[in-house]
Amino acid sequence: MKINSTEKITSPPVVEDFPGVFGKRRSRFSLSMKWKVALSFSLLFLLLTAVISSAVIRFEWLFLNRESEKRVQSMARNLAVNSRDPLLAMDELRLAPVVESIMKDPDVRHAFIADRSGRIVFHSETKMIGQVLPEGIPAAAGGILQAAVPMEEGGIHVGTAVVGLGKDHINEALRQTLLGLVVPLLLGVSFGIAGIFALTGLHVRRIDRLAEAVHALYAGNLFIQVDDPSKDEVGSLVRHYNEMVLQLNRVRRKAFRSLTEAISALAAAVEARDAYTRGHCERVARISVAIAERMGANESLLRDLRLASILHDIGKIGVREGVLGKLGPLDPTENRYIQSHPEIGARILEPLSSMSRVALFIKHHHEWYDGSGYPSGLKGDAIPMPSRIVNLVDAFDAMTSDRCYRSALSREEALRRIRKARGIQFDPAVVETFLKLEADGEIDRICREIDEDSLMSA
Repeated sequence: MKINSTEKITSPPVVEDFPGVFGKRRSRFSLSMKWKVALSFSLLFLLLTAVISSAVIRFEWLFLNRESEKRVQSMARNLAVNSRDPLLAMDELRLAPVVESIMKDPDVRHAFIADRSGRIVFHSETKMIGQVLPEGIPAAAGGILQAAVPMEEGGIHVGTAVVGLGKDHINEALRQTLLGLVVPLLLGVSFGIAGIFALTGLHVRRIDRLAEAVHALYAGNLFIQVDDPSKDEVGSLVRHYNEMVLQLNRVRRKAFRSLTEAISALAAAVEARDAYTRGHCERVARISVAIAERMGANESLLRDLRLASILHDIGKIGVREGVLGKLGPLDPTENRYIQSHPEIGARILEPLSSMSRVALFIKHHHEWYDGSGYPSGLKGDAIPMPSRIVNLVDAFDAMTSDRCYRSALSREEALRRIRKARGIQFDPAVVETFLKLEADGEIDRICREIDEDSLMSA
């Protein structure tokens, strides 16, 4: 899943405007979410593995017990068949080989034959021979499976054959099974948990990208969409987000068109008060945007810079017309009136939340790089970069245009004064970029296009 943009504008107003100014925002969402989900599934996986392993061991234990019971029962029957005749003949010499053949099995713990009265006729343990079992065949000790098979002759009970089988072979088989399961289980659990973390990371990254897009939307960037073609719940959430962004953009474009029309009307009203400044705002806007583009500004800043350039003199609406068109020098009071127009312009636009940066740029477009400008006396990088750009372009266009109090300066003289004011009135970086555009012929091209448009609309 990746983030793309529905338009060229890719950065919200509150984030980076010139590369390297601000650090990239780091999300804390993916780490916590990834570990929570991955650990939850890992615990479930371990629990499932333990349950399955226990079931396998339990099944094998039951199986081995059933098979051992069948085995000891079969041994007891064989012992009964082979020892019946020697028992009837009371031939203990013939009974001994029969019992000893049973005892050759390493898992057999004891074997004996008792007559009808319960007396042990022959036992694998010699000391038990001759003992009487008045209460019948005793239960086997722990860890021994025992089977007792009665012997009959003509329907008459003549004795009992007993075999005891140890369970050590069962325990050994279970131990071998456990040892055989350990390596596969460890590998399975390791790969399983690694897979869970990988899959969790993949899905959380999708959610994290959506969270980043929502953060940008909250910050004011209405152009970021998230690319996620999957059809699961996250994909559905992403599609709804993208639809919301498109709808917000439609509403924004409609509102922006209305705002642009109002701004154009305001700019026209400002220029209508002074015939000498006709076309000035458009020239300042076009040249300022060209400088900012060359300096690497993003689309969001270019948009606000263009609006600030068009409206940089809007505060002159609050200045008396007699002061604006005065042919002679201004007295101190009139000069204060003129110098108040940046703050007046900012106050006009500040109530519009979408114009807050534009108002800031307008307020400081007469600040000087050395701190001797107005209204706040800001210095160097404390002056917003767009204000520094408008300051230079506004001065250049004023020097090369006819005004009521003087004729236009030559292009060469204007450029000479700009070079001289580098680091004093103007930002050296802005001056350098402007001079490069001038050398490339961009400034002349922009001015010609504006003049041609004015002639066509006249």
